[in-house]
Amino acid sequence: MQTKHNFTARRIALNAVLIALYVLLGFLKIPIGNMLRINLASFAVVVCAVAFSPIDGLIVGFLGEFLSQILGPYGMTPTTALWALPEAARGLLLGLAMLFWARKQSSAADLLKSKSLIWYLVVCTVTGVIASLLNTLALYVDSKMFGYYNHYMVFGVLLIRLLLAIVMSGAFGYIALHIVSALRRNKII
Repeated sequence: MQTKHNFTARRIALNAVLIALYVLLGFLKIPIGNMLRINLASFAVVVCAVAFSPIDGLIVGFLGEFLSQILGPYGMTPTTALWALPEAARGLLLGLAMLFWARKQSSAADLLKSKSLIWYLVVCTVTGVIASLLNTLALYVDSKMFGYYNHYMVFGVLLIRLLLAIVMSGAFGYIALHIVSALRRNKII
């Protein structure tokens, strides 16, 4: 796993592709009832954090969500940056965990075969829960600032959102290891 912080033109281009993938996946939301939607955009952040470094994960998470907010129905608001922080935190935290595993395993393929896989998946789910809690905080602040606060809307479905975060983050983490392993095997990254 790459741990150096040298930003070559190729690596910057790959980050840009992952940011574009984040924005694209952000528009593909699967509705669950009136209040919840499954968002696949976080997958790009997980792949970036696994493939590169915490800084890359932070950048892709922040810029991906920031652009999604601006290009989506919300546009630029005083809370746009606040909405981008949860994904930035996910990329940073998962990237830091990958630095730990980089010292023990030489690649994502090694992590897939090791006993550390369970711990890696736990870290993926914990970062997903943290991102979900930060999203709830952003929703709370946004709703208070703009006067649309409703306790049920902000906190009523929190348990369901956390359960979705656990399932989606674990799945994203597992799939990301396979993708990063294949990309490294084919010398794309």
